[in-house]
Formats: sequence, structure tokens, C-alpha cells
Amino acid sequence: MNLFFDRSIGTAIPKVLKKYLKPPIGVEYHQECFPQGAEDEIWLPEVGRRGWFVIGQDHSYHIKPNELAALKAYSIGVFYMWGCEATKWETMRVFARAYDRIVAASQNTPTPFLYHVRRNGRLVLHPIP
Repeated sequence: MNLFFDRSIGTAIPKVLKKYLKPPIGVEYHQECFPQGAEDEIWLPEVGRRGWFVIGQDHSYHIKPNELAALKAYSIGVFYMWGCEATKWETMRVFARAYDRIVAASQNTPTPFLYHVRRNGRLVLHPIP
């Protein structure tokens, strides 16, 4: 299982996870795998082909037609993280609270899916139109 942190999360959290914390899952991030300016409809299909799950704070994948089409066509699972205005520390704390739920949802929810990750670490399934 691999989690892919989109560029809205930045690099600090995935770098710390990969280098120091070494979770029992794969950790990838946008800036390591794709050019910084790569549009979502470009990298989403590749992430889907690789079977990775997206972690991001850009809550618009289900709104933009090209991105929604990619989610469906490539059967992608997405976790919308709380806290786009939060500090990295707060975002990391939310991720840590939600980690076990994210892994379980990734293993047990048929793709495509969208979950909102709340500040308390709870997941709320969001319907895909």
C-alpha cells in the first residue's frame, strides 16, 4: 500500500515520514514524482495506475470535471485532510490520529472513493457524483 501526498500537503510531512518515521506503508509525494506544475489531471491517472491512495488538502477533485473523470477512470481513493490553513504540526497530528482509519479504509473500501479526514481523525465518506 502506498500513500501519495499531493502538493497541497507540501513536502515536510512526507519527508519526515519517509526519512525518520518509516511507516509500514509506502510514502510518495508530488514534488518527488512529478514536476511541481503538473496539473492534477496529468498526475492523477499515473497515481491511479500505480494503485496509490491520495492524501491532500485540495478538496476539489470531485468538483472539477477532468479530475472527477480521472478518479473514476483510474479508480482512485482520496483522503481530503482537514486543515489547509493549519500548521504542518497540526496537519501531522491529524494524520497521525487518522492513520489507522486511513489504512483500514484503503483496504476495505472499494475504489474510487473520497473521504474527508476530520480534525479529530475521523473519516467521513463523501459521495462521488
